[in-house]
Amino acid sequence: MRRGKQEPIIRSGLDIGTRKISLIVTETDPLSSEMQVIAVGSARARGISKGDIQDPDLVVESIRRAVDEAETAFDLNIRDTFLAVGPSSASVFRLEHRFPLREEGTPERPVTGKDMKDAVKGAVRVAREKGKELLVHAIPLGYSVDSGFPVRDPRGLKGSVLTVEVLFIGLPEEGVRRSITCAEKAGLKILGVVHKSIASAFGSLSEEEIIDGAVAVDIGAGTSTVTCVRDGTIRDVSIFPGGGDLVTQDVAKLLMIPTSKAEYLKREISLFEDPCDLQDELEFDLDGEPFVATVQDVLDIVFPRMEEILFDFLSPRIEEFGQEKFLRSIVFSGGVACARGFLDLVNDNFDIPVRIGGPVNSMSLPPQARGCEFASTVGIVNYLLEREAHPEILLEPCLAELTGAPDDEQSMDILILDPRRSVATRTRKGNRGKGPMDGFIDALKNAFRELF
Repeated sequence: MRRGKQEPIIRSGLDIGTRKISLIVTETDPLSSEMQVIAVGSARARGISKGDIQDPDLVVESIRRAVDEAETAFDLNIRDTFLAVGPSSASVFRLEHRFPLREEGTPERPVTGKDMKDAVKGAVRVAREKGKELLVHAIPLGYSVDSGFPVRDPRGLKGSVLTVEVLFIGLPEEGVRRSITCAEKAGLKILGVVHKSIASAFGSLSEEEIIDGAVAVDIGAGTSTVTCVRDGTIRDVSIFPGGGDLVTQDVAKLLMIPTSKAEYLKREISLFEDPCDLQDELEFDLDGEPFVATVQDVLDIVFPRMEEILFDFLSPRIEEFGQEKFLRSIVFSGGVACARGFLDLVNDNFDIPVRIGGPVNSMSLPPQARGCEFASTVGIVNYLLEREAHPEILLEPCLAELTGAPDDEQSMDILILDPRRSVATRTRKGNRGKGPMDGFIDALKNAFRELF
C-alpha cells in the first residue's frame, strides 16, 4: 500500500536571557530525520536582571519583537513554543531512592522496566517533599541492585532492592509564572520549560562530546552555568549568579558612564591587546560632550573581573567535573565567550582541551545567529530531539491534563508532551491567540502528586 506524504515536524524554542531574547523554529523530515532551521528572530532583552523578570511589560515587548522578526522574515504564524529560562535562583540536587523488589520471604526476581519507573516516581515524591520549587527536570543518573555497581539499565538483574540516583533541577514558581505569562501576553502558548544549562549543553556540544564526556560552560549576561555531560546525558549542573553584566557594571561605575556606553567600550577591546595599542583612544559623545578613554583604561577594569568570574567562581566547579574520567573537552558559550581574546585566556588556564561552542550545525542558521550566544537557543530544539529519543533519561513533570497529550507507558508518565507537536504554520502573520494560563502552574506543581 502506498503511504501518503507525511507532514514535516515543526518545533519551536523561545530563549529568554538577561541580554537577549531569541526564538527558533525548525522543520524536520519525518522520514530522513533531517532538521532545518526555518526561522530565527532575536531582540534586545529589556526588563530582566540575572535571568529574573523585573519589568514584565518590557519583557513582553522584547518577546514580541523577536517573534515578529521570525514571522515577518519567514512568512510564519508561530503559535506554540518551548521555553528556556535560566534564573540564578534555581536549585540543583541529587537524591537516592531505594525501591523494594520483593516482599520479605519471597525470592529475588529480575528488575523490570516498571520497577525502574516506580523507583523514579518514588524519588520524585521524596524530592517534592524537600522543597516548594517546581521540578523542571528529573534525570536518572544510574541504578544499582542490592548496592551493586551502578548501571544505566538494570533490567534483568536479580535482587531485593533497586536504588536509583536522580538529578533534579527546580525553579521558583513565581519566576516560571512570570516567564510564561510574558510569553502568553506576547501571543505564544508555552508547551514546556527547559533550564538554560541543559539547553546550552545540547546546543554547543557535539554528539561525540555528549557521549565521551565534556563540560559545557555558558557565561551569559546575568547568569552562568556549568554543565557536565557524559554517557549521553546530563551528569551535573552548577549555577553562578553573575556574568558579563558584572564587567559592564564595573566599567560604568569606575568610568562614571551609562551602562550602554560601558557595554560599547567592553566590546571594543581585546583581553590581550598589543602593547602598542594600549594608549589608543576610544571616544564617544556623552551628554553633548566628547568622552575619551584609552584601551588601557578599559582593559584594567575588564580583565580583573573576567579573571574573577572564570577562575574564582567557575573554574573550581569546572575542575571538579574535570576530575571525572574521560572528559573530552571544555566548551564555552554565551555572549562573554564571544569576547576577543577569551579563548586565549581560557586556553592558558586549563589542561583539558578548550573550544568556543557555537551552535551545533550552525551552517543551517542565518549568519546573524551563528555566534556562541545562540547556543542555548539551538539547544532547546536539540534537547527536544534527545528527549524524544531517550524519554527514560530526560524526564519532566506531566502536563497531559493541559495539553491533551496521551499518557505513554514507556515514558515513565512524567514527560510534558510529545515534542513533535506542530508549533507554527506557513501562512501570513495574523492575530496570534493567547494560550491559556489559568491552571498551568498549579498543574505543573501538582503533576507528580496527581499521578501517584
